Amino acid sequence: MLQDMGNSKPRDQNEGDSATPSGEVHLQVIELTDEETSTSSTDSEDQTFVGQATTSTKSSVEKLPESKPTAPQPQAKVLFLDGLRGLAAMLVVVQHSHEFVPSLHLGSAAVDVFFILSSFLLTWLFMKKSMKLLAQGASVRTWVFGLLDYFQKRFFRVYPLFAVTAVVLHFLSFENQHRYFIVRKPNQVPLYETLTFEYEHRYHVFWTLPLEIEYYFIIPVFVLVVLRLRRYWWVGAVPLFVWIVHEGWTLVRNSHTPLSLHLHTFMLGSLAAVVFVKIDLWIRKTEFKFRLWHTVLLRAVEFLLIALMLSVLFRGLLFDWVMANPAPPPEGFPFISVYVASIIVIEILQPSFVSAMLEWSVLRFWGKISFSIYLLHTFVIKYPAISHQPNYFNRFFARLFLVIALATASYYAIEYPSQLMAQRISRFLAAQEKKGSGSLGKFACMEKINRRMQSTTVEAK
Repeated sequence: MLQDMGNSKPRDQNEGDSATPSGEVHLQVIELTDEETSTSSTDSEDQTFVGQATTSTKSSVEKLPESKPTAPQPQAKVLFLDGLRGLAAMLVVVQHSHEFVPSLHLGSAAVDVFFILSSFLLTWLFMKKSMKLLAQGASVRTWVFGLLDYFQKRFFRVYPLFAVTAVVLHFLSFENQHRYFIVRKPNQVPLYETLTFEYEHRYHVFWTLPLEIEYYFIIPVFVLVVLRLRRYWWVGAVPLFVWIVHEGWTLVRNSHTPLSLHLHTFMLGSLAAVVFVKIDLWIRKTEFKFRLWHTVLLRAVEFLLIALMLSVLFRGLLFDWVMANPAPPPEGFPFISVYVASIIVIEILQPSFVSAMLEWSVLRFWGKISFSIYLLHTFVIKYPAISHQPNYFNRFFARLFLVIALATASYYAIEYPSQLMAQRISRFLAAQEKKGSGSLGKFACMEKINRRMQSTTVEAK
C-alpha cells in the first residue's frame, strides 16, 4: 500500500527537511506530494516523510548542527508505517482464509489499523498544508484549488481499482459471485448500485470503502477547527478523547455497518495526528532533547500499550496473569484503536526496534500493494483448486504466493497508472492556480499604475 523509497515513481522535492551527513534526522511536519501516495486496505493516503540520508528513521528531536548549504537530501518515508499496513493486509487474508482461530477477529483489528492509518496520515497531510496556506494568507481561490487537489487524489487512489473489481464481479456467474464476494441471491450485483456504494450492495470487503470516502469530507473540517482553536486546541481534544474511549468500550461494532459506528476510530487517528504535530512543533521550538530517563519512561509506556493491545486481541495475557479486563467483553470488533494510535505517535517521535522490525522490506512491499491485496485476495483464497487442497502447507504457500502475485500485477496495471494520472491532474491544477494568481497580480499592478497616472494628471491640472 505504501510505496517504498526505492520506487522509481517521479516525485517532487519538498522543503523543510534536514539531515546531517551522518544520517541523523530532524523530523519535521512537511508538505506531502501526491507522488508519495500510500494505500490502505480500503484506500491509500499520501504518505508522510522525514528527510534523511539513510533508510531508517531517527529521533525527531535531535538538534542538527549548523552546516553549509548542501544539495537537497533524498526524501524517505516513515518506513514502519508501510510495514504496519502490509502486516494488517495479510491479517485480513488470514482472517478470510479461516485457517487460524477466526474467532479472534484479527481481520477486524486490521481494518481498524487501516482506518487509523488513513485518518492519521491524511489529517497530518491536510494540517500541514493548511498551516502553510494560513501562514501565506492564501486567497479563497488557492484554498479551493487545494481542496480540489485533495479530493481528486483520493478519488484516483481508491476508485479505479474498486471500479474494475466491481465490473468483474458484475459479469461473474452467480456461483462465483457467491464464492468470492458472498453475494446471497442471483442478479443481485447491479453495476450502478455497486459503483455508487448503495448500502445493500457493499459486498464483502467493499463495505469499508464508503466509510473511508465519507470521512475524507470530515478531515478538512476537523483540521480547520483545530487550527482555529490555536493554542487552545486541547480544550476540544480532551473531551473528544473521552468520547472516543467511551464509544470504543460501549459500542458493538461489526462489519457492514455505517460510519457512525466506526467514527470514533477515524477520529482517534486524526486526533493522534494533531497531537503529534503539536508535540513535534514544541520539540523543535524548545530544542528539547530526550534524556535517558525520558526514553526509559517512554519505552515503559509503549511496551505496556503493546502488552494491553495483545491482551485485548488474544483475550488473555495480562488479563489472565495480572488482572481481569475492566472493559466489557467485546461482542464485535476488539477496541485496540487507542493502543495503535499511541504506539504510532511514540514510534515516530522516538523510534525503537518495533519500527525497525516493521521496516522489513517484505512487509513494506506488502504495504505498497496492500490495497490490491485487500480487494482481490478472495479470488485466490476461495479458488476451489486451492481451497480444496488437503495439505495445509500446500494451501498456505499457494495462497501466499498467488495473492502477492495477483496484487502486484493489479498494482502496476491499475493502481500505479491511476497515481500517475492523479499527479498529472495535480500539476495541472497547480498550474491553473498559479496562472490565475499571476493574472490577478498583473491586474492589480496595472490598476495601481492607472491610479497613479490619474493622480498625477489631476495634480498637473
